[in-house]
Amino acid sequence: MMTPEERDRLAKAEQAIADMREDISAIRKDTTQLTKALNMSRGGFWVALRFGGLLVLISGAIAWLIETMR
Repeated sequence: MMTPEERDRLAKAEQAIADMREDISAIRKDTTQLTKALNMSRGGFWVALRFGGLLVLISGAIAWLIETMR
């Protein structure tokens, strides 16, 4: 048998747990969005790095051609 005080404490604990579930769900959603944004920025970084490398290669080839033509 439970006393009325124990029932009240149990009800408060159950409500606190239910409230935490909503908060945890919101946190999971936020971390998922942050992870997606991080992955997108990583992809953008690698594309920019490759594009920059290609530009350096092309400009180096043009500079070499100009030097050999002189």
